[in-house]
Amino acid sequence: MARDKAETKARILTAVGKLLAESGFKSLGVNAIAREAGVDKVLIYRYFEGLPTLLQQFAQAGDYWLSMEALVGDESTIEAETLADWMTYLLLEFMGDLQERSITQEILRWELLEGNELTDELAQVRDQLALDSLKFLKGKGEFPVDQDVPAISAVLIAGVVYLTLRAKIHNTFMGIDFSAPQGWQRIETALASIIQSTMQ
Repeated sequence: MARDKAETKARILTAVGKLLAESGFKSLGVNAIAREAGVDKVLIYRYFEGLPTLLQQFAQAGDYWLSMEALVGDESTIEAETLADWMTYLLLEFMGDLQERSITQEILRWELLEGNELTDELAQVRDQLALDSLKFLKGKGEFPVDQDVPAISAVLIAGVVYLTLRAKIHNTFMGIDFSAPQGWQRIETALASIIQSTMQ
């Protein structure tokens, strides 16, 4: 019986992720989740007490941001010497990872429209990753006294998130074609240029 309950809960959580990835946050409702999971919606209320708790558990069970360890990887293989090099590396790795996480992108879109248990959980994990990144960077060199590195990082990360979310809906922005790799390469070059000139 306990095994059946665990399997049913897992199917329900999987259904949430599938609906988010395929149809976005607008598709999420108890009826749609129950249909996707192939269960009676009564079980969602029995096991999760309703949609808010279900979303919270979905957020806690998921892996929606890479960890700091995964972001850095094996330091010995990274060609970064200066603080600016490391900052550029982390930002570009973050951008590449976000582009691969369709569920995370949908949750971020949702967060822009309305806060809920799922977006709140994800925001906490995201904020912790940002703080861990700043701590890591401080270990790579002194922040310039005339530059607000956390604020600069916030602006650059926000730009990366916006362009990633927008690219799924519109291919171009400021004349840059994001449906082609060359468009993203231009963004990577621009980010590196901004960081290098700011961190001198």
